[in-house]
Amino acid sequence: MRNDKQTAQPNRRVQRTDSLGPLIPIILVATFIFVITDNYRSNAATRRGLTTEATFDDTAFLGGVTRKYSSANFRRGEAEAIMGGVDLDFRDANIEGDEARLDVTAIMGGVKIRVPRTWVVVNRVTPILGGVDDNTDSADGSKRLVIEGTVLMGGLEIKN
Repeated sequence: MRNDKQTAQPNRRVQRTDSLGPLIPIILVATFIFVITDNYRSNAATRRGLTTEATFDDTAFLGGVTRKYSSANFRRGEAEAIMGGVDLDFRDANIEGDEARLDVTAIMGGVKIRVPRTWVVVNRVTPILGGVDDNTDSADGSKRLVIEGTVLMGGLEIKN
């Protein structure tokens, strides 16, 4: 003989309310994104405007950085745009020696570079599902800016 309680609820599912399930990965990802964006946002805020430094390192992560360089002895720089944009203006800068280097990384973002007409641009950037647009005209070949790096699903524009 069967018990009435067994026949009334034969396929009853037990629900657990104490499981965090997908909440833990969501919290971890949100914390990771907050830490990264807060770090880069505070760094970018202090590095805007006019500078006379010989070297630089600019990073834009989910935002933008605009810099105008008037250095009399520019040697080296690094620009990274990760889902953001970096705008660099070297038209008032001078290269120390004959050559300066610029490392560029653009991942789903863009980098725009303006150079004086007296600089020759040597483009060694590798585009992967992205584009590099070099619109420079050089009147004098005495100073060289060598641009190296990678553009992944983003863009790089170089002009005078």
